[in-house]
Amino acid sequence: MAHRRMVYPALAMFDPPDYSIIEGTEAAARGFFPRPDWAPPPPGATDFMVAVAEGVQVGCRMFPGDRNGPSLLFFHGNGETACDYNDIAPFYTRMGVNLCVADYRGYGFSGGSPSFPTMLADAHVLFRAFQEVLAANGASGARYVMGRSMGAHSAVELAAHYPGELRGLVLESGAASAGRLVEYLESAGRGAEARELERRHTEKVRAVALPTLMIHGEWDELIPLSRATAFFETLTMAQKRLEVIPGAGHNDLLWVGLEQYMAAIRAFLLEPAQPTP
Repeated sequence: MAHRRMVYPALAMFDPPDYSIIEGTEAAARGFFPRPDWAPPPPGATDFMVAVAEGVQVGCRMFPGDRNGPSLLFFHGNGETACDYNDIAPFYTRMGVNLCVADYRGYGFSGGSPSFPTMLADAHVLFRAFQEVLAANGASGARYVMGRSMGAHSAVELAAHYPGELRGLVLESGAASAGRLVEYLESAGRGAEARELERRHTEKVRAVALPTLMIHGEWDELIPLSRATAFFETLTMAQKRLEVIPGAGHNDLLWVGLEQYMAAIRAFLLEPAQPTP
């Protein structure tokens, strides 16, 4: 099957995986649960659209905190939308964090249909738009990227490619492995491609040099803590922390351990010079 290899706008210190080899296959769109949805932004928040392909735009919602504070580009989990963060955003903005929640194709008020290769390619475009919106609004603080569950893939993608433009990486309930894609390629008799994709993906993860905070539920039923721990051990940066929320599952970290969760976020975003244990 013919495919177009993605050309990345940043110089990577690794050989980028060619995820486009699965575009158009069952594996590319498997596991996505797009939910079209829109609700008016709360006072002070704004929506903006980003053109990611001809005729396709992806929506983002910006929740402003402090113009001089840190800014966080957030990729949400599967089945969620940017509008779902109207009630969560104040936990960030009250700390002075500018929170920008990005959707995916087919999610929220975005057009198109999602796939794994386009999700990662779009992340680069969304990051540039995020930077432009911050610059237009005079935001001067450090930039961070965060991914929850499925969004960990987009966040790790950007963290690996833009170490000079980002201050840190945060992952919630995520372990950005390529296992599902590798299994598909192997089952389709494409073993050599599977091994190469797995090698390059692991190389990308190991290339992430940014300080990293992972927050995970002790009893995560979708991505077990053992998977998160294995991913954490793959990371090679000196500054990394795995914060485990006791008694929490995949989707209830904030509600089970709100104080612990936000204390970890606050220390990471507002006290980046502090050593991580």
